[in-house]
Order: sequence, then C-alpha cells, then structure tokens
Amino acid sequence: MTPADFDRSEILGYLHTPSLDERLSAMLEDAISALCAAAQPRTIWRQLPVTHTASGVLLGTLPLLGDDIALHLSGCEAAVLLAATLSGSTDSLIRRAERSDMTKALLLDAVAGAAIEKICNELEQQLRQSLPYPYFTERFSAGYGDFPISQQGDLVRLLDATRKIGLTVTPQCTMLPMKSVTALIGLSHQPVQDARRFGCGKDCTECPYRSGCPVGSKQ
Repeated sequence: MTPADFDRSEILGYLHTPSLDERLSAMLEDAISALCAAAQPRTIWRQLPVTHTASGVLLGTLPLLGDDIALHLSGCEAAVLLAATLSGSTDSLIRRAERSDMTKALLLDAVAGAAIEKICNELEQQLRQSLPYPYFTERFSAGYGDFPISQQGDLVRLLDATRKIGLTVTPQCTMLPMKSVTALIGLSHQPVQDARRFGCGKDCTECPYRSGCPVGSKQ
C-alpha cells in the first residue's frame, strides 16, 4: 500500500468535506504516508454452502439471523465469508494522534477507512476472478439492516480469524483491531437480487427494497 494507491476524493468523502485548504491538504498527505508505513493489512476468506429453510438461512451450519441477510442471499447456493484488518499498528497510530492532535487523528481515521475499503475491494476482485460463479452479490456485513451486529463473533469464529489474522470481538460486539471488516458475498449460477440498501450507489430498479426506500421509491 502506497500513497499513490489512494483516491483523495474518497478520503474527503470520509471527512464529509468537498475540499481542504493548503495546510490541511499537506496534513492529509502526511497522514496517508504515516498510514501506509504503519498498516499491516491481512485478509482471510472461506467459501461455505448456503441453505435456505423455512426459518431462515444457514451459512454452513450457522443460522444467520434477520430477514435482510436471508433476502440478500436469496437464490445463492454458496457464499464467501471474508474478513480484513489493517492490524493493531493502525489503531495505535490513531490513538497516539488522539492524545496530541485531534485534527491529525481525524485525518488518519479517514485514511484508514479508505484503506480498509480498498483492501476489501481488492480481495473481492480476486474472488470474482477466481471463483467459478458468474453472479456475485455485493458485500453484506453484520449490522446492515436487521442482520444483527451480535453475530460478529460467530462470523469471526467461523473464519478462525483470531488465530489466523488476529481479529477479535469484544463482549460489546466491537471488532479489534478497530479498522477491520467482516462481510458476506453471495455466489450463484443464476442472476441474483442484491438486498444491500445502505449507501450502495447502485441502480434502484432491481432492488427488492425499492418500494420502501426513500430514494428508490422516487425513481
């Protein structure tokens, strides 16, 4: 991961601002360089069968809770469960900045957000190229819709992610290191509808939530 890998406009999106002045732009470049030096990205994934039952959907033998994840995986015969982390060194970098310069800490946090998204996108692209399925859903994580964040620990255990990449979940369902992600991607040999509905940026016409969505219902 190098500074050239980052889309500055994406980082500005994490900062909720269209632009930065000269001083903050220079601070952002320093933050990007510091993050690149500190981060130790690690990923893990596992393909598991998906079984649809009258009471919900199973990932392997794990019942997934909530209607949204069942809808998201509708028509899928398998799914990839993935996890990615920037490592504890990234958390330490941000915490040190919080003690001395909150502006720097905010910039680092935004860069880290863009970095973990980049790592997940790259892993997903590799999966799309290597797995023998023509249709993939978008990533869907615990905490989206009614897929409860309390299942985070189940997903981490299913991946053995604590041992393999150092990812843990607190009793409050917070992942450590903080800049970490788990997600599911549905796999199918038939076209699938995608139930992800939070900031997806996709065309609403095929979304199963279109009629109840304040954006999709207007299209």
